Amino acid sequence: MADILQIFQSLIAPFLPTAWPLWLLAFVLLLASGGLIWAYLNFAILIKIFSAIADFFKQVFGVFVPKDKKWDSARTLILLAALSWLFSLFAGRIVQNIISFMGWLFLIPGIHWIMYEEKQLKELLTFKFLGNLFIGPWITGALICIFLFTTPDSFPPITLIMWPIVSAIIASLPKFIKAGPEYKLPDVGDRQYLVNLLLINLLLSCWIQLYYSTQNWLAQYPSLMTENLGSSSFFIRLQQGLTVSRGAELLERTEYNLKSNLEGQSWSQVELWLLNFNERVQALGNSVLDQMPQLAENSFWRVQGQVLPGEYRVKLYSVWQGPSADAQGYHYSKICNISRVTAEDVAGQSLPFGLPSVIPAVGSAKVQCEPVQGPFRGQPDGVS
Repeated sequence: MADILQIFQSLIAPFLPTAWPLWLLAFVLLLASGGLIWAYLNFAILIKIFSAIADFFKQVFGVFVPKDKKWDSARTLILLAALSWLFSLFAGRIVQNIISFMGWLFLIPGIHWIMYEEKQLKELLTFKFLGNLFIGPWITGALICIFLFTTPDSFPPITLIMWPIVSAIIASLPKFIKAGPEYKLPDVGDRQYLVNLLLINLLLSCWIQLYYSTQNWLAQYPSLMTENLGSSSFFIRLQQGLTVSRGAELLERTEYNLKSNLEGQSWSQVELWLLNFNERVQALGNSVLDQMPQLAENSFWRVQGQVLPGEYRVKLYSVWQGPSADAQGYHYSKICNISRVTAEDVAGQSLPFGLPSVIPAVGSAKVQCEPVQGPFRGQPDGVS
């Protein structure tokens, strides 16, 4: 071993500044051999990793690459679609849209073709409990609707509305084509099937349209969610509706405006204000509606008022005049008492020095309102 180290030392001596002792040279040689072993092991691990990745991609491409070098197949179209979308990731906005457009043109016929070409896939997509219904045309129809109507930022309702109709047309096309290909009239036995197919899918589109229309109605007329729809043949309440009607909210806000107008005023001013109470309350209600979210149902709410016997008792109404489960409509009410501020009301009230006085003067008006009541069926009596 010593002879080997001496020979190795004589070989590397020209490259060393001074002669190294044998023990130090042996230590360096040991470290170098350990580094070579570590590098070899890591290299072997990398080879295995890349081999596993290569096998994975080989299996993936085996799914899409045509078998038996048959390039005129569905797998070719799907592979072209995948490559188109891959290349579009590295392109600019305009070029990306063009390449993505071409990818869809490859993908849709490729998916439709492979569902008919692969027997196992076709059997999987055939529902025997529905009379051997093959759902491939509905998958193709979904892809076509997504391609035609959607964008990366939106999924408009027309996508789902048109899906059954487009799918029915695709499912019926083979009945109009014969070998050649040439156009033909459907066989007599297939005509009833085609009519039923079209009508069923048209009905499904109508139901989807009804769903979106209902959501739009509820967005513009949220008070409909407080209606009793138990007798409806079309709607089923899946969750609890609004806990507070907008009619009740309208009265609460009108109460605030009423207090702002009357509290702290002299009694003569209150009596003057109450002379045309209904008209003034309607104006308060209109200002409240202007401050609330602007929805289509706002035009169907009316705020009315009535002075009751007594000194002074007034009644506020929020009246719904729009569509309702009850043809007579409904309304909410709130009673408010207007009285004078007494000495007992202000006794003991004080404010820190320097703050403006908000303690009402004795003899001025104060307003106290009861909780909102309702809904009550029909229109309020005695109010025009």
